[in-house]
Amino acid sequence: MKLFKRLTILFTLLLVTACSSLNAIIGKEQSEQQKPLPELTRSLEHKTMPERYVIEPISDINIEAEAAMLMNGITGDVLFDKNIHESLAVASMSKIMTELLVLEAIEEGKISWEDTVMISDYAFTISNHPGFASVHLQQDQDYTVQELFHAMAIRSANDATIALAELVSGSEKEFVMLMNKKAEQLELNDSYFVNSTGLTNEDLQNNHSTGSISDKNMMSAEDLAKLAKYIIDHYPQLLEITKMQEFIFQNETYTNSNWMLPGLQVDLIEEDVTFEGVDGLKTGFTDDAGYGFTGTVQIKDIRFISVIIGTKEIENRFLETNILYDAVLQQLETR
Repeated sequence: MKLFKRLTILFTLLLVTACSSLNAIIGKEQSEQQKPLPELTRSLEHKTMPERYVIEPISDINIEAEAAMLMNGITGDVLFDKNIHESLAVASMSKIMTELLVLEAIEEGKISWEDTVMISDYAFTISNHPGFASVHLQQDQDYTVQELFHAMAIRSANDATIALAELVSGSEKEFVMLMNKKAEQLELNDSYFVNSTGLTNEDLQNNHSTGSISDKNMMSAEDLAKLAKYIIDHYPQLLEITKMQEFIFQNETYTNSNWMLPGLQVDLIEEDVTFEGVDGLKTGFTDDAGYGFTGTVQIKDIRFISVIIGTKEIENRFLETNILYDAVLQQLETR
């Protein structure tokens, strides 16, 4: 009888210990998902090119896209250019501007990562459109700025983007005015915005807030590269988000739309388009714009920024980016 009691007590202790360990693991996983983001700062580090590396412009490659550019992310030097000044439809790559303005609003104390956001009729309508990237926001739930920002940066969620734009400026129309003002400040002379998402006004139909029904966000490859460099220089913490392979939103797991992230496995294509050192930045697609990708990669202590606009197939934006990155990698490996 005593032996039976001892065995019962021992079994109970083992069970409690196992449960405690499991809870600790679950708690750790949850905290990893919900841990606060790094503090934002504008204090830029003075960056210089490593003396052993001299990057020459690339001329012996062919990029199949409407426009393409490769920039040295330290010096701003253009290493490859194809039609970089033409203003083109860029779809969701214009969300980089939305990300920048949200980050500035956080830094200025106008909003915080922990603020909760009410979902408007507009954001809810876009959330339920079957053809738009979204995270299916509901009006009877509150979401934090941090959750919505992850959804915008990783999933390219249009509903989350609209909700953040409305939070910052009160309405998307006012936010678009802010986007164009910032473009002017940054001397993005070939850029013009009509919404926060990059969807065409024709796609938005009666929901479009600025411009005519035929308008869409327009940028040049050079402007996209300059904008990408600016946001990375001022808010490098953004890359901690954009390099995430996936994230969980309301118990649903979403995969990053950037298929070049190292280790990311994508079942939709046969070719491996990943590239070591890639940690951002933003994809884009509409029927009008084609497929695009503004990317960034760290190769041998040097950051590069690339832009591909207007490929015909979804994987080609990444394959063409690989060509650009391979070209500079070969240069650096022969030094």
